Amino acid sequence: MQKDKDNNFYRTAHNSDFSTEDIKFMKLAVKLAGRAKGMTNPNPLVGAVIVKNGNIIATGYHKIFGGPHAEIEAINAVENKKILNGAKIYVTLEPCSITGKTPPCVDSLIKYGFSEVIIGSVDPNPMVNSSGIKKLQSAKIKVRAGLLKDIIARQNEIFFKHIKTKRPFICCKIAASIDGKVAAKTSNSKWITGETSRKTVQDIRREFECILTGINTVTADNPYLYPRKESTVKPLLEKNRKFYRAVLDLNLKISPYSNIVKTAREVKTLIFTADDILAKTKLLSEKGVELISVGRINSVKLDIKEVLKILYDRYKITSILVESGPTLLTELLRENLVDKFYFFIAPKIIGGDSIYNIFSELNISNVNEAIKLKFEKIKKIGEDILITAYPVSYYNCSNDNYRHNYNNEYKIH
Repeated sequence: MQKDKDNNFYRTAHNSDFSTEDIKFMKLAVKLAGRAKGMTNPNPLVGAVIVKNGNIIATGYHKIFGGPHAEIEAINAVENKKILNGAKIYVTLEPCSITGKTPPCVDSLIKYGFSEVIIGSVDPNPMVNSSGIKKLQSAKIKVRAGLLKDIIARQNEIFFKHIKTKRPFICCKIAASIDGKVAAKTSNSKWITGETSRKTVQDIRREFECILTGINTVTADNPYLYPRKESTVKPLLEKNRKFYRAVLDLNLKISPYSNIVKTAREVKTLIFTADDILAKTKLLSEKGVELISVGRINSVKLDIKEVLKILYDRYKITSILVESGPTLLTELLRENLVDKFYFFIAPKIIGGDSIYNIFSELNISNVNEAIKLKFEKIKKIGEDILITAYPVSYYNCSNDNYRHNYNNEYKIH
């Protein structure tokens, strides 16, 4: 079993097996890795710290997909390579042992004579899993693994999810009043949450490769659905960064004058539909939209699983941020496809028996059948509250790397 195989290479089961100094250096490696959020997909976030005689001599992190890995970035930062002989390196994820976009990192660690490699997490990728550790050990390099592994698995939740399940990691962003409304009964929703929350959403968008929504949200809000500065409509996307917008539009109702269509030449835009309306298809295609026909579940719903499979297999999308209304959100929840939530809760009461209650279509009749969540973090954002939560089923996964039990001693500040 994968879990047993991973555990064979963890050199510790208790915090005491790593020193305070070890923890300090690995915390720094985790911080470094986090600098590249949204830039390395489908690769993981990885940081590295080179230490000799208790002193840091170099650091590095994997900055962008296809670029040098963290270990190589750190090694390249050392001008006199002779001082690497006998050094230790702290790296958040197992060094690779295969040739992909870049040569194997373990070869460089062996070449420069590192005496010890301290690894946060074993790589879950079956092509790599434990092979890097074995190669280092065969070269008589000391290896310890498992330091901050749960924190590192959380930092790489997108990578771990798509490697293990062959589907995208799905996060739902919800902005609502304290009584769960995303709009008033007139459909007015600007603005439920405050300016600080909206700026935070732009930062969150940059961490994902795709924003997914439904036609009802496009019709009601006319959004742009890409990272941008709040005061402008210009996309805030780094060069060579993969980013898509995807819209579920069963009957191809989208207006060619919507903001999403008008900006389709600037930001890659996919529309999933079941109908082939030739005249409109031609018009949308001319504006830069890519149309994709998928199967129906019934007269009102597209096959969401087929949509996700196409996004993953054809477009290599490993992370999706869902910004939608009740219909799409309910479908994802019913199919147990949601991995994470961001709830932006405003201190406002809208009231009424509104269709704009974010979970109005869920209709659970028994409290015991409610979808249970685990609150990971609660943070005040301006006047609002941001709750980061995960479905309990995510925590109950059998693999240890999906149980993210944070010990205060290991918090990354």
